[in-house]
Amino acid sequence: MSTPDPTTRLTLADVLADPHGRSVETLPFVPDILGDGFTCTTVDLGPDPDGETPVVSTLVRYRPEGVTDAEWAARPAVIFVHGMTDYFFQRHVAEHLHARGRAVYAVDLRKCGRSWRRGQTWHHVSAQGMYDEDLSIAVATVSATHGPVVLVGHSTGGLDVTMFVSRLHAGDAPRRRLHGLIRAVVLNSPWLDLQFGAPTNAVIRHVLPLVAAVAPDATIPGGVNPVYGRTLHVSEAGEWDYDLRLKPLVARPKKVSWLTGVARDIATLQAGGGGTGLPTLLLCSRTHHFSPRLDERSFSADLILRPSQMRAAAHLVDPDTEVATIDGAMHDVFLSRAPVRRDALRILDDFLDREAPAGHAAADRPGDPAADHPGSTTDHPADPPGRG
Repeated sequence: MSTPDPTTRLTLADVLADPHGRSVETLPFVPDILGDGFTCTTVDLGPDPDGETPVVSTLVRYRPEGVTDAEWAARPAVIFVHGMTDYFFQRHVAEHLHARGRAVYAVDLRKCGRSWRRGQTWHHVSAQGMYDEDLSIAVATVSATHGPVVLVGHSTGGLDVTMFVSRLHAGDAPRRRLHGLIRAVVLNSPWLDLQFGAPTNAVIRHVLPLVAAVAPDATIPGGVNPVYGRTLHVSEAGEWDYDLRLKPLVARPKKVSWLTGVARDIATLQAGGGGTGLPTLLLCSRTHHFSPRLDERSFSADLILRPSQMRAAAHLVDPDTEVATIDGAMHDVFLSRAPVRRDALRILDDFLDREAPAGHAAADRPGDPAADHPGSTTDHPADPPGRG
């Protein structure tokens, strides 16, 4: 996999001092691994606070040929943030939103996906707040072209987006100014609480921090449920053809310091330390299914997290969070079987049309790329957005 060159050196301090000092249009984009219409650019973030090799983030853009500069700048932007052991590969979602008049971007966070570099532990940060820099740069540069953006965070990325926006909302004047460049938040099955049993949760909360203090690099198994990857990838029982080096079937081992960092952010949220201060939509499945065996239910439930915990914590994200419970949805609701992902995209569209209206969605579309992708034959209607 080639590394975009040249890169751009930007820091959190740069964008806090001048949020629109660099527009995304001035960054050097090169062809992306997703192919036609996709380009990417690399941001040099400098030394790694965790002491590994220098870190970068990658901004991916979907801008097919034929879109004029004026039309492109007029499109409201959506920025996707992936989950754990993940990267952005959801071409069908980008095509769908582009057809509805939106500019689609995604961030591969430091040490993740396109942003991993030799000498780094995949996906490792000892504090999730380190991602604030990656996200701040994406928000600042993209909003300089398109105006205030919508952030869409999945799983761990949903927690990261929640706490990032909450920190901006409660922060000093430069951070509040950056908060003003975010229009709304969408959470796709966010990790808002520890999903394990009470004994394991207690160990994570109270014992692992002691371990991390003396052995931060001690490893723990990375995969919560090894079945999930099998439900997604075309080499197993799924329909999605993505790079297994960037998103392996079974999650890579993690360091103790990583899990304690996640648990700290979850504890902060659960103690009332969240609050996006923005229109927020939470999408999740009806139920979870943690069986280690592949069966039909594996394709119609969340195999990683408990949706009941997401719904219970929604008010901590924002008191007015809209919750859409989607029957038959998988952990990434946009990778669910075709009828289910159509429902998920419809709910997303309704929210975006209300909170970030696009003035020039295609009037006559030959077909919905997301719906046309091969999928299930079983319909799973979704609940309308609302509390509960």
